[in-house]
Amino acid sequence: MLAKTHRLAKNSDVTRVVRAGRSFFSPMFIIKFVRGSTAPRFTVVVSTKVSKLAVVRNRIKRVLREYVRLRLQGFVLGDYMIIVRTQAAKLPAEELRGSLDAVFKRSGLIKNI
Repeated sequence: MLAKTHRLAKNSDVTRVVRAGRSFFSPMFIIKFVRGSTAPRFTVVVSTKVSKLAVVRNRIKRVLREYVRLRLQGFVLGDYMIIVRTQAAKLPAEELRGSLDAVFKRSGLIKNI
């Protein structure tokens, strides 16, 4: 679980990221990013369009949050929103992590660790 200082929880913060955030796209994810804050803060959004089953949506969120938790030191300071696309529901956990890692590295938001 992410520490409270690394969670993007307030509705006003999430709205700011949606409106002013820079977007990075991949077939599996959309990453929205706004520079700022004293620590990298994250939120993961998995809509019911991805899967009608809450079990599947929650599994995806757990996998992505664990990826983020293990790599926190490498992220650029700012607020991040990870939006999951429908194709991601079919992938196993290691492919989800690999795909997210590729998007972050390609966008320059994480150092090569």
